Amino acid sequence: MPDTPVGFGRGAPLRWALLTLFFALGAQLSIPLDSSAQEEQGEVEMDRFEEECADGAEEEEHGEEGSRLSDHCRPLAEIPPRPRPLIELGEPFLGTGTLGDGFKIPGGAVWQPSLVAFGSLRTALQGGNFRASGVELVEAVARLDLFGNLYLTQTERVLIGFRPLDQDGRFTGYTLRARPTAFAEEDFESFENFNITTLFMEGDLAELFPFLDPQDRRGLDVYFGVGRQPVAFQDGLLLNEDALDMVGLTRANMKLGSVVNARVTAAFGWGEVSRHGGGANVLDESAKLFGMFWEIDRRRSTWEIDAVYVAGDDVSGSGVYVGIGDIRRIGKYNNTLRVLASFPAGDETFFNQQGVLIHNQLSWTPYHNHNLWYVNTFAGINHFRSAARGPSNGGPVGQLGILFAAPGIGRLGAPLGNEVDQSVGGAVGYQAFLADTRQQIVLEAGGRYRLSDEALNTNSVGGGIRYQAAVGRRFVFVLDGFGTWDNDFEEVNFGGRTELLLKF
Repeated sequence: MPDTPVGFGRGAPLRWALLTLFFALGAQLSIPLDSSAQEEQGEVEMDRFEEECADGAEEEEHGEEGSRLSDHCRPLAEIPPRPRPLIELGEPFLGTGTLGDGFKIPGGAVWQPSLVAFGSLRTALQGGNFRASGVELVEAVARLDLFGNLYLTQTERVLIGFRPLDQDGRFTGYTLRARPTAFAEEDFESFENFNITTLFMEGDLAELFPFLDPQDRRGLDVYFGVGRQPVAFQDGLLLNEDALDMVGLTRANMKLGSVVNARVTAAFGWGEVSRHGGGANVLDESAKLFGMFWEIDRRRSTWEIDAVYVAGDDVSGSGVYVGIGDIRRIGKYNNTLRVLASFPAGDETFFNQQGVLIHNQLSWTPYHNHNLWYVNTFAGINHFRSAARGPSNGGPVGQLGILFAAPGIGRLGAPLGNEVDQSVGGAVGYQAFLADTRQQIVLEAGGRYRLSDEALNTNSVGGGIRYQAAVGRRFVFVLDGFGTWDNDFEEVNFGGRTELLLKF
């Protein structure tokens, strides 16, 4: 299983067709009204609306029928001007004003194309002293995500994306300190990646071909997605991929007996499947993925029932992966229980082993505020494996809290790890919102205990803190700190990170 860069690979004709469609339809964007002109027109309409409201309020104030309900409009709140995307052509994204006429395609659908370019830049300075393993690390790293979103309608779109500063879980940056030097060199490393990491089209068949059901009575709510796309099921525990080459069909709004609503998705993935095993997520070029995913809304809960089969070669192995989730409100508490299992279909390998994962998340909001308490736990029996996990997504239990989550940038990793082999653990935390939710602080304590000497992680406990603050309208500042006690080696590990996130 060579760890190759993400590129076009197999299925290139389909991707070239999507890419051609993306730019060909982008040429139609000169038809709609220019976005700046639309915004100016929208501002004029809003000024007129506010003026009418002010006149109406004055008439009401001097009127004689002060006790009756008003016939005049009153604006609820002042809406701040929206931040502009990096590039915006056609209809303004979340803008105001009159929409363009668009054009009709065969089948009766009306398309109003618009192109929006956006992204995010993460820069982090992070490091830690892991005395239990003898590793010291200080690094400055960066991650850039760029996207172009071509809207055809509000339900049909083509999305293209690039991640030019990272490749296969390695990130461009400078290592300031590394001990031992075999772990990393104290030098600048560049991992340019100009391959397409996201390229897919999605839509609704009923909206693409409205003539099939002009009265909307036949229930043709079938959604589709085809191309390279991020995919996650069971909150990322069963499947969590950044860029999976796949096609999926979803049948929504189904009424089954007393069920409020139900959705089912069938998916086939033919490329860029990364397998998890041995503490790493590795690209498996031989793997093919077949999945069926149910989501059932009941009166008091939502059920998720998913099954995946991954076919691999003799080295990676084949297996069956299933997951059942129950999401419900219990009084003032929110609870999500998930039970997942993996079964080899043939010989076991590092990436294909038998195991069970029980994962529970409990949270509630204290009276008289918007803060949050949470208690999250897990139990891993034998060697559970996810069906697929992206190179930088870590192990299955990153949702437990900040002590278990993979940062998604650099080599620092999760303070308590996120492997589940033959171990139990959990986290208790409190999230406080400040400054009208523009700032937040998370305080967390957690630990894990291994049930066998074969477990990858050690017995350890620790604490962590995270401070996040919005800076202006496009920046987010993040400050993390952690300390853990490794009971097996009787050593203290500590570290921290600071990150500046730019959204554009």
